Amino acid sequence: MDLDNWDDLRFVLAMKRHGTMSAAARYLNTNVATVSRRIDRLSHDLGLPLFEKRGAAFKATRAADRLAEVAEELDQRLRGALGNLRSGEAGDRVGIEISAPPAVHAHFVLPRTAELAETLPQIMLTLTDKVYAQGLGEADIQVRIGRPLGGRLKARKFRDYATRLYHGRDHVLNGEWIGLSHRYPDADAALEIYHGAHPEPRYRVEEMPMALEMIRATGLPGMLPDFLVGPEDGLVVADLPDNARSSELWITYHETRHGDANLRAVVDWFCGAPANGASG
Repeated sequence: MDLDNWDDLRFVLAMKRHGTMSAAARYLNTNVATVSRRIDRLSHDLGLPLFEKRGAAFKATRAADRLAEVAEELDQRLRGALGNLRSGEAGDRVGIEISAPPAVHAHFVLPRTAELAETLPQIMLTLTDKVYAQGLGEADIQVRIGRPLGGRLKARKFRDYATRLYHGRDHVLNGEWIGLSHRYPDADAALEIYHGAHPEPRYRVEEMPMALEMIRATGLPGMLPDFLVGPEDGLVVADLPDNARSSELWITYHETRHGDANLRAVVDWFCGAPANGASG
């Protein structure tokens, strides 16, 4: 068959990324009926089902996975080409979206935004929070925990770090602790180190920067990445055996963007290299 409506691929990609028709419709700035109609039309033309309903969400079939892969490559190539074209126009800024854990944004990006404006004035940066998602989604660059396995991604190691149990300098461990939201698989990681802790935390918070503020305010122990904690925070590492979980931060982007000068400049800036330096 011939694919006469290339635009239908956008709908497959949005469904694959977002999992529901309502979420895909919001991203595409359309309505659920349009998303359903476009997916059904393409499925009918192919003679293959593209998504299987699983409760409120939809699971992509192998056919949808393959089409989404093609659409992802087209999307990334277009972003790179349009960005390079715009960078030649005086006063026209190039949008680059970075998705990363909130702690990474808080420590490595936000304090340096003035520097970015001076070093790369042509870049309009968008920051989105994403902790455990494995794919790029709509982002141009993802900073993620752990090296990606498989997929068509370029990966550059950013730094090693450790997550440890910290508490206020004057706090005496009494079983109470601070945990993360159950949205995260390591919400109760403190229990692996703090064996005298109560089964449930005294408080739960949504993200690591909020955990830092809660630990500072209450003195209660909680897990934090070492790069997020400074001397000014008044915290100490809990005196407990094996109080460290080693991990890595990696910067990833789609392989089709390797020749994108603006994206590479942002990656180099992020890593502290000169804007025109080479990256791996």
